[in-house]
Amino acid sequence: MRIELLSSSVPVADGQFLTSYLVNDEVAIDAGSLGLLGDLRRQQRVRHVFLTHEHLDHVATLPIFLENVYEPGPESAEVLASREVLECLRSDVFNGRIWPDFFALSSPEDAFVVATEIEPFQPVARAGLTVTPVPVSHGVATLGLVVDDGRVAVAFPSDTGPTEALWRHLATVPNLRAVFLEVTFPNALAWLAREAAHHCTATFAAELPKLARDVRWIIVHRKPRYAAEIAREIAALGLPNVELVKAGQVYEL
Repeated sequence: MRIELLSSSVPVADGQFLTSYLVNDEVAIDAGSLGLLGDLRRQQRVRHVFLTHEHLDHVATLPIFLENVYEPGPESAEVLASREVLECLRSDVFNGRIWPDFFALSSPEDAFVVATEIEPFQPVARAGLTVTPVPVSHGVATLGLVVDDGRVAVAFPSDTGPTEALWRHLATVPNLRAVFLEVTFPNALAWLAREAAHHCTATFAAELPKLARDVRWIIVHRKPRYAAEIAREIAALGLPNVELVKAGQVYEL
C-alpha cells in the first residue's frame, strides 16, 4: 500500500496546515490540500474521496478539486462521507454562495460529483481497497478509517482525543501495520487539547498501550507553531516504533 500525506506548503519540520492523504494514488482521505496538488494529472487519478469530518482543514479544497477534475459526461469523482458531513457540504459549501451547487447541477448524464453515504463499521470496497469507518472522539461526529488492501491494513483515526471504539476494532485486524495518529498540541496546552478533543503529547502516549500491538505509529496533525515543541516532547519519551510524518514522502507498507 502506498500512502502520501500531501504537502500544504509548510516545511516538513513544521507540521501541516491542511490534511489530505493519497492511498495508491486513486483514493484520497480528506481534501484539505487535495485541490492544491500541483500536478493536475495526479488529481485526475483520484476517483474516490473519503471525508472523515467537516472541519475546514479536512475539506477546504474539495470544491477546487472537483472543479479541477470535472469532465462533461456521466463519470465523476465520488465523495464518500457520513450523512452529517454530506448535509454540511450541501448547506454550507455547495450552496450557490460559497461555491456552485455541484450536487444540484449533477445529473446521470453529466455529473459534477457523486455522493455516497458511509456508516460506522460498514466496509466499503473501492479501487482494490476495503475501507471501514470507525467512530472516534472529536468535537464533531468523526469517522476514523481503516484501509485494507488484502495484504496489510493501515488506520487513519483522523482528528481525535482519547477514544475507545477504534482500538477495540483494531484489535480484530490481524494485518494492521501502521496507525497515523495525531498530536495537535504540546503538553503545556493539554487543557486546550481536552476542550477541542485533540491529543497532546501525553494523551497520545497514553493511547498506545490500548492497542497492545507491534505497529508503526506515525504522528500527524501537529499545529505548525507547536511542531518543534511536540517533537522534543515525543523524543524525550523514547517510545518505540514512533515517528513524525514527513509530508510528501511516500510510505510503502
